[in-house]
Amino acid sequence: MFRYATHADEYVRPLPRPLVLTANKTPPGHPQQVHISTVGANKMRVSWVTDDRSRAVSVVEYGTSPGKYTASAKGSHTTYSYGSYQSGAIHHVTIGPLKASETYYYRCGKAGDEFSLRTPPANLPIEFAVVGDLGQTDWTKSTLSHISGADYDMLLLPGDLSYADRVQPLWDSFGRLVQPLASARPWMVTEGNHEMEPRQHDYDDAFAAYNNRWRMPYEESGSQSQSNLYYSFNAAGGAAHVVMLGSYARFEEGSEQHAWLKRDLAGVDRRRTPWLVALLHAPWYNTNEAHQEEGESMRAAMERLLYEARVDVVFAGHVHAYERFTRIYNNKADSRGPMYITIGDGGNREDLATKFIKDHKSAHLSVFQEASFGHGRLRIVNDTSAVWRWHRNDNQYATVADEVWLESLASSKLAPQAAACRSLRP
Repeated sequence: MFRYATHADEYVRPLPRPLVLTANKTPPGHPQQVHISTVGANKMRVSWVTDDRSRAVSVVEYGTSPGKYTASAKGSHTTYSYGSYQSGAIHHVTIGPLKASETYYYRCGKAGDEFSLRTPPANLPIEFAVVGDLGQTDWTKSTLSHISGADYDMLLLPGDLSYADRVQPLWDSFGRLVQPLASARPWMVTEGNHEMEPRQHDYDDAFAAYNNRWRMPYEESGSQSQSNLYYSFNAAGGAAHVVMLGSYARFEEGSEQHAWLKRDLAGVDRRRTPWLVALLHAPWYNTNEAHQEEGESMRAAMERLLYEARVDVVFAGHVHAYERFTRIYNNKADSRGPMYITIGDGGNREDLATKFIKDHKSAHLSVFQEASFGHGRLRIVNDTSAVWRWHRNDNQYATVADEVWLESLASSKLAPQAAACRSLRP
């Protein structure tokens, strides 16, 4: 359930909340930390962990009726170690082909509970829940409750998932915390700085936990990404193309990621794909005191590619607050550039970034700022129109505090003022 805000002055920001640890209550051979992600046009990857590393099988049985499994698929499992920590068996199985907008019931490893998922639609409309810097605090639980309180098709997360920060059991706790949502709708994620866990200054394997646990469809990405840290996928039958960039993989011109992005965007036909969305962790535009200029080198390297491809909106995290900018290119308002939105306010343990710089060079481009926890929803209505709503985390309710309508940059009728057709501001 959510409601609309009345006036910002009426809002009293609640105090920080403690870390929440979600215990394991399943037997060693039963699945836990179940989550799903889309793979290609009509398949889904099911991922889970078992404490039993030797006897648990990487099999998913599934069907369209509870308890009646008409198909099954096999996959593989892996493990990793970090210091004295040894992970459980991390299973990945791809199921499909699946029908769009269909509910499937499934069981992992021929043991434990039955889960259900709903596949995304094959056409517009489609609704993305967007949340960054999630963590696992009591605020995180509130945010997740608000997300699950209204329907959506897919969740996008621009980095900073568990805030494990080398404490590996926190990855397990996070997986159990998000399982009720992540097992039911696809979660498409990219890495943040808190996923980077180098071992004694060895950065070559700094993303071992993230890459093993949260495998994304980089190998199936149309432009053949070489890394789980950046990839892309289509949604709504190709009406939307989503690019997940890696702020912590090399991105300069000449790098693999830069070359991949150039290929990926060149392969998008805007006549068939009217919506182009990008996500990354460290924001390219930011008037908050926190993390100033940290995304600048990436912006300098890649902004032109996004601009020339007419990307519609760019979501970022990292800064623990909400901020929405107008359409921008190269530090100037530009109706042909993306709208930039920072949504690093999922509920992390580091609290909020409360101070915005009033005389910042980008202040005139910033339309809305607020240091509150929450989440957003991008509903792409049709080929030309979408609506973005930011839901402030108001305890019992997810309060809509910011709303803006967008017109696709692929539209031939785009007017200069079309960046924000209608906006709600308390």
